[in-house]
Amino acid sequence: MMHSKLNKKIISEKFDESFSFEVPEIHISQITESTNEDAKQELSLLKKDFSIHLSEQQIAGKGRNGKPWVSPKEKNIYLSIAWNSKVNLSALEGLSLAIGTGVANSLNSFSKFPIEIKWPNDLMAKKRKLSGILIETQDLGGNAGVVIGVGVNVHMTIEDGEEIDQEWISLDELSSKKNDRNEIVANLLGNIFEVLDTFPKKGFIAFKEKFEDMNYLAGKECTVNHEGNQKFGTVIGVNDIGELVIKQGSKYLALRYGEVSIREL
Repeated sequence: MMHSKLNKKIISEKFDESFSFEVPEIHISQITESTNEDAKQELSLLKKDFSIHLSEQQIAGKGRNGKPWVSPKEKNIYLSIAWNSKVNLSALEGLSLAIGTGVANSLNSFSKFPIEIKWPNDLMAKKRKLSGILIETQDLGGNAGVVIGVGVNVHMTIEDGEEIDQEWISLDELSSKKNDRNEIVANLLGNIFEVLDTFPKKGFIAFKEKFEDMNYLAGKECTVNHEGNQKFGTVIGVNDIGELVIKQGSKYLALRYGEVSIREL
């Protein structure tokens, strides 16, 4: 049966069926400014390691570099996880890419077309953006409090996405059917929690090979806007901490998050 609204009971049951994790507290709102902000407010209050935050609509959702994330009502998935990681900030290098492998793995199970990861935090299909990941951190007395935000276009129409300034695609288009968002959320959570089970123990290197298998930019000639300077080069891949490695002539550059924006030539 198709459920048009997000439903905590259905998500919990589907999550329980597929994965061996205890389901954390799930909060679902009808409308919110941003699920990441909801998760941030929960971080210092967490009685367990995690809480899950979903909303049917965001009115101030944001992506990387503060760009607005278009969030029409009951059309997409707006998901954030609050995580008391019990590790320090430096141990979280490459987390966005590792989460990307989990999200891509999940969405690939609903799509007839391959989903790839565009460094550092976009998921692409048919050269259009399907999903984005936004990781935010705060200090919880020595431990890193982490908010993992995931947005996925599911039922979005051309009219819904008129304000989006880049090519985008919805999961319904990729699967040629109307998907059940509760089923997708449960599957996403299972894949993300598998990443979060491994990452604190092994770091990004445990996910590097998976990332490279889905690396949208690998081998592509790109222009990189880096601290106001334009650089050109070929994307080689990523290193063991998730930095993007670009070959420029005979030199290799390793680029960190937040330093670059990339456009394919």
